[in-house]
Amino acid sequence: MELKEFQDEYKMQKKARIYTHTQDSNAIGGIDLLKFPLTDPHQLRTEFDQSESPFETHRDEYYIFALLTKGYVNFVCDMEDIALSKMSLMVLKPYQVHSAKKFDPKSEGYFITVNPFLIPNTCNEIFQNLHASEQVLKISNEYHKEIIDTAFLLYQTFGQQLPNKQQIINGLFMSFVYRISNLFADSEKKIKGKLNQSQLITAKFQRMITSDSMLESASYFAEKLNITTSHLNDCVKETTGNSVTYWIQNKMITEAKRQLYYTDNDVKEISFDLGFEDHTYFSRLFKKISGETPLSFRNKFRE
Repeated sequence: MELKEFQDEYKMQKKARIYTHTQDSNAIGGIDLLKFPLTDPHQLRTEFDQSESPFETHRDEYYIFALLTKGYVNFVCDMEDIALSKMSLMVLKPYQVHSAKKFDPKSEGYFITVNPFLIPNTCNEIFQNLHASEQVLKISNEYHKEIIDTAFLLYQTFGQQLPNKQQIINGLFMSFVYRISNLFADSEKKIKGKLNQSQLITAKFQRMITSDSMLESASYFAEKLNITTSHLNDCVKETTGNSVTYWIQNKMITEAKRQLYYTDNDVKEISFDLGFEDHTYFSRLFKKISGETPLSFRNKFRE
């Protein structure tokens, strides 16, 4: 094959796939933060991914929380147009297909990327139930100051050399994420009746995945919902782009990461606590899904 033919074929393959971004290596304990204004829109590329432009359709392995205090950013998320404007919050969920369409270079605000295991279950449930059109929220005057102040303190801490810096960042982020999840929860109550059948079934399924059921099969949840396994899979796939099995495994890996991150329990203790009878099987499954061993994950986020 000639070089030009090879390059053309590579470009076609690249165009056909949806690239998935991993979190930037500058993240501290699973959290990374970028402050606007940006002198170059493609600075997003430098800060938040390694190989693609934010203006190309892609997915992210992590959550993105955007707080804009000035300007605008227009996105396409799961085939819907969403606009982030002055004093607005946006949450992008892991693996949603999205791209930036238009960007005001004079925009001001914060972009925060967060590894999913750091999101508390109560907040995660709220975010996962949001439809693309509901993922942008205008902040009322009542909450302007406290949310902006928390984001600013988080940004300040990133640039400082402090004892217990990671713990301070974690605490500030938890304050931030609980505050905004409360706002989205209040907003969600107003539009609760707008979900279609697939979205309702998916929301019920995701609420059912607890630490007591995350080792169950898809048929277990289908039976609880009084539907067939194939129908449950179809609904979840249509709504989220991923299968029931993916979300069950995702829940298990998230719980495992939390224990590895927040406790000093060894891998054997954690695997038994999660319901695995064989800790070596747990370690193999963890590596297969996450791409790293439990101990390498722990060491990476505790550096």
